[in-house]
Amino acid sequence: MCTSLKPSANKQFGLRRKKIWELEHRVHCSVAGTCFTLEEIRRFCRKYQIEIEGSAGDYDLHIHFVDILNDAQMARPVNKYLDRKYKASIQHFNQAGSSNDLQSLWKEAVSQGEVAAAFWAVLTHPQTSATLLFQVYGEVHMLSHLSGASMRIDMQALTQLRQRQPKLENEIAQSRITLLSRTRQKDEVIAQLNKRLDKAQQHEKRHLQSEEKIRLLESGELLHNLRSQLETSASKLGSANVRAKRAEADAVKQKTRAESALAKNAQIKNQLVVLDAEQSALESALEGALSAQHAPCEKRAGCTKVDLAGRRILYVGGRNRLCAHFRTLVEQQNGRFIHHDGGREESTQRLDALLSQVDAVLCPMDCVSHDAVHRIKRDCKRYGKYLMLLSQSSLSAFARGVHEYSRASSATH
Repeated sequence: MCTSLKPSANKQFGLRRKKIWELEHRVHCSVAGTCFTLEEIRRFCRKYQIEIEGSAGDYDLHIHFVDILNDAQMARPVNKYLDRKYKASIQHFNQAGSSNDLQSLWKEAVSQGEVAAAFWAVLTHPQTSATLLFQVYGEVHMLSHLSGASMRIDMQALTQLRQRQPKLENEIAQSRITLLSRTRQKDEVIAQLNKRLDKAQQHEKRHLQSEEKIRLLESGELLHNLRSQLETSASKLGSANVRAKRAEADAVKQKTRAESALAKNAQIKNQLVVLDAEQSALESALEGALSAQHAPCEKRAGCTKVDLAGRRILYVGGRNRLCAHFRTLVEQQNGRFIHHDGGREESTQRLDALLSQVDAVLCPMDCVSHDAVHRIKRDCKRYGKYLMLLSQSSLSAFARGVHEYSRASSATH
């Protein structure tokens, strides 16, 4: 049975909003059931470490939470939570300057289904009269009854619907089977009609093409068009032949250039091989020269100095200004250096005499006469002398020749 609520008699509150623990205890039940969800209630109960037995239902949880709302110390966080949750509604109701204004706002909120927010805003508003408080509390209380009755009706309806569900599912299944069968039949009919339509369209297209050909033949336009097409094709063929001949000529040129480039590339590769060997020999010679200037070779780790063991090296041709360097290089490697200019100023008889006295002959191809080269090849073969024809008359080429001769002579002894 609903009873009237007493208005707050504490004048000290003034225009301050009421706190939840300042409301009458019976209001707390409606606040808990209307303004909170079960999950929110469980969260607050866990926060206050209120133990609820596993078999306890939602009603037991509701009773414990109502006790929290009556405690000023424990209810402070709850009050702040509701103020935050319904902040927009509170600000909206703060516009009311009298109890009548509050009543109008309450009716508007209820019509829009915002009962929980409006309920909290009215309960805590300083302008709420006892009459309005009684009205709002009563409406919320009756809404809970109506909700329960509606729920019972819904439960009955739900039970009936559950009983009807298997029958309806069977009917739906049968309807689906029938619908699928009819759909397949319609699809087959549609497919047949589409095939017939395609054939009819093809026949119509061929018929129109035939009529157009007949019209062109009768008017002579087809023959004229064919002649025009033949002339155009002949012109295109002539142009294509010209382009083909040009392309063939270009291909021949490109092939010649490619072959020349390949030959040049092979020559360059050979030159690079020679230059690499010359560089290695020159580095070895320079390392030996530096070793002789700074420390004995035996005391240097990894020394690459060549030991000619007193062998005599004849250098034919070349540039006279480099011979002093060649002589130094050979003598530093424990050898003897002999030079002949190849017949430019010195006699060829001296060259024949020298060939019989030396152990090896080095001859640069870029700075000696062909006659001298021919004579050297012949005499070296006759005397069994080591001969190396150098690619150029440079210090690096000479150093490489000496280095290779040293390796060859070491391998034979």
